[in-house]
Amino acid sequence: MSFLAELKRRNVIRMAGLYVVSAWLIVQVAETLLPAFEIPNWVLRAIIIVLALGFIPTLIFSWVFELTPEGLKRESEIDRAQSVTAQTSQRMDRLLLFGLIAVVGLMIVDRLWPRAPADSGEAGSASTFVAKDEASPAGAKTKVDADPTSANSVRGIAVLPFTNLSPDPDNAFFAGGVYEEVLTKLARLADLRVISRTSMERIAEEKLEVSAIGRRLGVSHVLEGSVRRAGNQVRVTVQLIEAESDAHVWAENYDRGLDDVFAIQSEIALAIADQLKLSLSPQLQADLGERPTQDPAAYELYLRALQERQNWRGVVGFRAVIDLLEQAVQRDDQFIVAKGALVDAYGRMHWLRADPDGAYQRNARSVMADLELHWPTHPETALARARLHYNIDRDYERALKQFEALQTSLPNHPMRLLGAAACLKRLNRHAEFLAAARRNLEIDPESPLVRGELIQALMNNERYDEALNLGEAEARRFSSEQRNEGMLAEARLLGRQDVDAVLRYGDRTPPPSFDMGGETVVTARFMRGDVDGALALIAQQEWVTPRAEAWGAAMRAELLRLAGRLEESRQLADEAYAVARATTDSETPRADLGVAFWYASAAQMAGVAGAREDVLRWQEQALGQPLLAIDDKWLVARSLSAAHRGLGDPETAWSFIAPYAGDGRILPRAELRALKPYYDKLFGDSPSYQAYMRQIGEPQ
Repeated sequence: MSFLAELKRRNVIRMAGLYVVSAWLIVQVAETLLPAFEIPNWVLRAIIIVLALGFIPTLIFSWVFELTPEGLKRESEIDRAQSVTAQTSQRMDRLLLFGLIAVVGLMIVDRLWPRAPADSGEAGSASTFVAKDEASPAGAKTKVDADPTSANSVRGIAVLPFTNLSPDPDNAFFAGGVYEEVLTKLARLADLRVISRTSMERIAEEKLEVSAIGRRLGVSHVLEGSVRRAGNQVRVTVQLIEAESDAHVWAENYDRGLDDVFAIQSEIALAIADQLKLSLSPQLQADLGERPTQDPAAYELYLRALQERQNWRGVVGFRAVIDLLEQAVQRDDQFIVAKGALVDAYGRMHWLRADPDGAYQRNARSVMADLELHWPTHPETALARARLHYNIDRDYERALKQFEALQTSLPNHPMRLLGAAACLKRLNRHAEFLAAARRNLEIDPESPLVRGELIQALMNNERYDEALNLGEAEARRFSSEQRNEGMLAEARLLGRQDVDAVLRYGDRTPPPSFDMGGETVVTARFMRGDVDGALALIAQQEWVTPRAEAWGAAMRAELLRLAGRLEESRQLADEAYAVARATTDSETPRADLGVAFWYASAAQMAGVAGAREDVLRWQEQALGQPLLAIDDKWLVARSLSAAHRGLGDPETAWSFIAPYAGDGRILPRAELRALKPYYDKLFGDSPSYQAYMRQIGEPQ
C-alpha cells in the first residue's frame, strides 16, 4: 500500500482538515469574545501559536493511534480485520462538513451584517476640541485638533510608500502617484487621522517595525502596498496591519487595466473605511468613487507633475510642473484636479517673484475662471481659489475663509491645513497660528518644514524656551535643513540674547539668503564691527534684476555711511539712485513685486543719495497704493524708513517702524534688545525710539 493510501486509511488527512477548520473557528470565537472581557492581545496570539504548534503532533498522534470501542489503541496492536477506521472516517467527514458550514456561515455574516455607525465618543466630535492656549490673550478659546495619542483620537493610519515592483524602474512615478491618490482619498475621511506623505517617506527610510511606527506616530493601523505595472496592466497589492498587535487585518490584490486604476484607489479607501468601521455618508462614498479623468495619458502626465512637485526645486521645478499639467489639461479639459494644481503652480511662480510681466498671474485667473464656471461647488475649485488668494492676491483673510470652508470636505488635506496655518501666521494671529502648527504636526510629524513652522509659531508667541528646546532637537535630527538651522540661531538670539549664534550661522556654506535669516546675520556682523562681512553678505544675495541689485547697493551705502566710510557710501548711493531715476517713472512696475514696493524701494534709493524731492514724490505714490498683506505693508514701511534715515530724519524714520515694533513675528522686543547697538545707530537720535526702548527695558 502506498504511503498516501495509508494516510487516508488511518484518517490522517481527514484529521488535518478537521484540525485546520476547528482551529480557524476557535480563533474567530476568541477574536470576538476576548476583547469583550478586556483580555490582553497576547492571549489571542498565544492561542494562535499553540494551535499552530499542535498541528504536527496531532497528525502524528492520528497516525500512531486509532479510536476503538475499547478506547485508544496503537494502530500496530489492532488486527486490520477488526479496524473501525471506516466508521471513524464517516464520523470525521460529518464533523468536517459541519465545520465547513460553520466557516461559510461566519464569513457570510461578517460580510452582510450591517456595520454600526462609528461611536462619536471614539473619534471625539470630528476629532477636534476647544482648548485654552496659554498664549491666547485673556484666555481666549482657540480651536485645536485632538492629540493623536489621546483616547478620543485612536483611529489613525500611516500609509507607507508603495513599493514599485514594475520591471521598468522609470515607473516609480506611477507607484508614487497611486500612493499619493490613495492618501488624498483617505484624507477625506473626517474620523481618521492620516499621516502625510512627507512624514511617511522619512519613516520608510528608517525601516521600522509596524509596531514601532504605530508608537512613534500615534496611529492604530499601518497600510503597506506595492504597484506592478506592465504595459496597460496594473497590479496593486495592499495589506492593512493593526499597529499594536502587528496582526494583518485585511489584504487584497487588484489586477486591472491601466484605465481602471482610479477604481482601485477608491476601493482601497472604501475598504479601509469598512475595516476601521468608519461611517461614510452616501455623498462621501460617491466622492471617493469619482474618476478624475477618462484619459490615461493625461493621468500619467499629472502623476509626473506630482512627482516633480514633491521634489522641491523652486522656480525651475514649478516650470516643469506647469509644463506637465498644461499637457494634461490639454488632453482632457475636464480634468478638475489637474486644473486646480495648475492654478497653484502658476501662483507659486508669482509668489516666488518669477512673474515680472504678470503672465503667470493671468494664466492662473483664466484657469480659475474656468473652474468656477463649470465646477463651482467642487472642493478642488475651492482649494484652488484659496491658493490663488494666497499666492497672487496676498489676501490672507479671504484665503483663510476658503481653507476653513473646506474643513468638512477635505478635513485632513495637507494643502488645506498648511495653507490655513500660513494664513494665520501672515495675519499675525499668533495664538491661533500656534494651535494650527501643533495640529499640522499631528498630521505631518516628521516634516522639517512643519516642525520649523512650530518653532516659528512659538517664537511669534515669545515662548522662546520651548522654541529653543524644539529647535535644538531639530538640529540633531535634521542637520542639513538650512531653514531650521536659521530659526534655531534666531531662537538663541531672541531667547538668550546670543548674537554669536547668529554669527556662527552666517559662516555656513552656502551663505544664508535674506529669506533664511541672512538679514539678521548682516545686522549682527555690522554690530560686532565686521562691516566688510556685512557688506559681502548683501552682495552675495541673488539679485535677479539690475534694479534689485541697485536696491542692495542702497543697503550697502547706508551701512558704509553708518561706519563712517563716506566716500564709498556716496559712490554706491549715486549708482543706486541713477538706476531708480532711470526705471521708476519710465518702466511698468513688476507684477510680482507690487506697485507700492516699486515706489517705496525707489524712495529708499533716492534717500541714501539725499534726494529729498524724489523721496517725497515716490513716497506719496507708494502710500497711495492699496495693500492688504501685513508683510507687504512692512516691506514698504522699511524702505520708507531707510529713505528718511538717508535724509537725516530719524524721528520720521522711526514713525514708519513704530507700528510694527514689538510684534512677535516682524520685529520682536527681544530682537530690539539683543541688537540694540545696531538700532541705536539707525534711530538713536529719535525721541520716540528712545522712549520705546526705555519702555521695553535693557537686554537681559
